[in-house]
Amino acid sequence: MKKILFATITILVLILLQLKVEAQFTSTVVSISGTVKNALTKEPLTVYVTAYDEQNRKINAARSNSSDNGYYFLTGLKPGQKYFIIVDQPGFLKEVYELNVPKTSQYTEYSKDFALIPFSEGSQIPISVPPFELNKTKIRFGAEVYLEPFAKEFASKKNSSFEIICFPDQFGNKSENLKLTEERAKSLMAYFISKGIDPEKIKIRGNSDPDPQNPPPIEKRAKGKRYIGTTYIRIISLK
Repeated sequence: MKKILFATITILVLILLQLKVEAQFTSTVVSISGTVKNALTKEPLTVYVTAYDEQNRKINAARSNSSDNGYYFLTGLKPGQKYFIIVDQPGFLKEVYELNVPKTSQYTEYSKDFALIPFSEGSQIPISVPPFELNKTKIRFGAEVYLEPFAKEFASKKNSSFEIICFPDQFGNKSENLKLTEERAKSLMAYFISKGIDPEKIKIRGNSDPDPQNPPPIEKRAKGKRYIGTTYIRIISLK
């Protein structure tokens, strides 16, 4: 009888401890803060930053302040949850950041800066990370992360059109540079076509000389940091 009573009490204590831990998780608040800026001009922006859960339910929203370097502070998140932090501002590419919050009983604040890419007619947008390796024409592994937002936006606007502009990695043989950059542009065109974009809406342009706005550096670069010619997406029309 004593053994049964002891076992029962032990189980109740364990249950109470578990409930206490879960209550701590439930009452613990998690926040995320950072800045929101224009990716091209670096100007701070005033926009809404919104958190959604895995069921696409809106959890909370915060407004960044352009007069405070674009700073935002979003709170009300909970431990042990997955959230999607979204910045969807007209005139810019939509930004989505996945935040997995581990279980914790301590207040935690995460940091995430957003650099919104302007998306309007006439904009010439450099792809932030080169989609090619040195002197190569095949899209490098992982480049899709930087290309996908463009593909989604153009696919959603069936009558939009744009131009892919590629620059070579170095000064040198002009005909070889032109061939290299034209092949790069064709590779990117094939990528966008594979995403459902009408080929008639895509123009391509290669170049025989490096980008005058972002030329190859004169000084020697750190090991492993090679200069790769710039690739631009120029928006012709958005409809």
